[in-house]
Formats: sequence, structure tokens, C-alpha cells
Amino acid sequence: MVPPNLLKIINLLGFPGDRLQGLSSLMYASESKDMKAPLATLALLWYHTVVRPFFALDGSDTKAGLQEAEEILLKKEAAYPNSSLFMFFKGRIQRLECQINSALTSFNTALELATDQREIQHVCLYEIGWCSMIEMNFKDAFKSFERLKNESRWSQCYYAYLTAVCQGATGEVNGAQTVFKEVQKLFKRKNNQIEQFSVKKAERFRKQKPTKQLCVLASIEVLYLWKALPNCSFTNLQHMSQACQEIEDSTVVGLKNLLLGAIHKCLGNAEDAVQFFQRALKDEICRQNNLYVQPYACYELGCLLLENPQSVPRGKVLLHQAKEEFTGYDFENRLHVRIHAALASLREVVPQ
Repeated sequence: MVPPNLLKIINLLGFPGDRLQGLSSLMYASESKDMKAPLATLALLWYHTVVRPFFALDGSDTKAGLQEAEEILLKKEAAYPNSSLFMFFKGRIQRLECQINSALTSFNTALELATDQREIQHVCLYEIGWCSMIEMNFKDAFKSFERLKNESRWSQCYYAYLTAVCQGATGEVNGAQTVFKEVQKLFKRKNNQIEQFSVKKAERFRKQKPTKQLCVLASIEVLYLWKALPNCSFTNLQHMSQACQEIEDSTVVGLKNLLLGAIHKCLGNAEDAVQFFQRALKDEICRQNNLYVQPYACYELGCLLLENPQSVPRGKVLLHQAKEEFTGYDFENRLHVRIHAALASLREVVPQ
């Protein structure tokens, strides 16, 4: 289910290139009585609640794998009643089911349970920040990401960017600009795509004061890139659509259309989504500011066309175009995994 160049990573996680065989092996190990059982269980929960939705391994079915994850939690709940990690995965399931308030409760409970486990605390804080951003509660999101920026050793550069975006989205643009200026200084992992993206995006606001509207747009952008828009409520998606429509900055027209297409796709407005993705695909200004917009729009348009039997051939052409005609953009590998999954899912439905 993944491109060959990522199989080495998959092998490290116990998947020898065959997804079903890997899952079967993990299920067997999780039911055993030895010390591998808890690790296998956590690996399964991670796969179903993080990997599958993030890489869109099941196409537009964002809730695929949740039943399996819920069954695993039910089986193990009695054995690990006070486990911060199991509570964390409960929150992940609730988030994917769009039960954001319940997810926040679970993540906060997991945070309290992980009193002496700093890394788990940070994972919980990260999810609290994301759930708050999904709810457009930028004040709480800012608090979580600021704490991660100050405490975490993983990627202060990335957390600084999220902190600045959320602070700016609350309207505190002066404080946000100060943090945007910190992003470059915290850039340490030169080959890390997330940090490269963060630095690139922060550069504009380092030089000129950000606006609240552009920071809100930036928050919607990361929600899109991290596959979190499907977790948003109908009401919040409408608010996001309105926020995008109000932006008149010509330098972000392509990005704005890409995000509007993604929002309308989540709202079930396929015709509107197609129009916005087509506009994003044709936008040339984004080649200077947001190079990833065109390949992602091409992919999104292709996926939408795959849902209609009459337009499947055109959809396949667009997916191959997104994969082969664009290069050197942000999160290229991430998109290639999603394209691979979309084409593989199509082959399962219509054998070649």
C-alpha cells in the first residue's frame, strides 16, 4: 500500500512490505502472553488511528480502521485502566469521529495520567493543540503549542511556527511576528520537510507584520496538509470557508482556492470543490509562493473524479500527472504516498 522507497521505513515497524501480513502478525503478537504483546497492541492502534488517516490509505474514507481500533481498546481496557497511552488512542478515535470535545477530555486525562512521562505529555499537548485548532479555538491552541515550543526537544522550529500562527489568529499580531522571527533561529534539522516548510512560511511574516486573516488562513492550511479538515464540524468548516473567501491578497489566491476546494469536499459540495481545485491548478502565482498547491490540487481533483465511474479515466490521468509532472515542492513524499494509495484502492475495485 505504500511506494517502494518507503518500504525500508515500513520494515522497521514490522511490516515486510505486505500490509495484511504485517497486520496479521501484529494481531497475533498482541494476543500473546509475552512482553511483545503491549508493543504490538500500541503499534496496531497507531496504524489504525494515525497512519491510515494521515496517509489517506483508504482514500476518502477517513473513518476506516476506527472499528478495529475501538475493538482493540475494549479488549485491553480492563488490563490497562490507567494507561495514558490507551487514553491517548481513545482520544485519537474520538477526534477521527469528529467528537472533538470528548477527544479533548481524553487527551487532558491522558496528560494528567502521564505525570512522569514527559514525551507522552508532549504527544497529548500536541493533540490538544490540534483539537483546539480544529475548533478554531486559537487561544487554547496557542497555549499548547507555546508550551511545546518551550519544553519539547523534538522540533522547536515547527512548534514555534504553530505557536505564531495561532497567536496571530487570535489577533495578537505583534506577538505573533516576534515568534515568527524565532522560527529561523530554531531551524536545526536541515533535511526535515516539516521544518523547511515552517521556515519558508514564517519568512514572509518575519519581514512584514502578519494579519489576523492570513494567520487564520495559515491555520486552515496546516489543518489541510495534516488531513485534519475531515475532523472539523460542519459549522467550523463554514466559518473556515467564509474566512478564506474574505482574503483578497493576490499572492495566496492559489492556496485559498485549494483550501476552499478541500473545505467544500468535506462539506459534500463536490461540484464547488471541483471548481476550486481547477482554479488552484491553473494558478501560476503559486509557483512562486506555494509550489505544492498545483500538485496537491491535481491530486484532489483526480480523487474527486475517481468517485464518478464516468470520470474515472480522467481521474487516473490527473493522479499520474500529480505524481510525474511536479517535483521539488513541500511534502512531496507525503503526496506520493496518498497518490499510491488512491491508485491501489482503484485497482482493488477495478482489477487491471
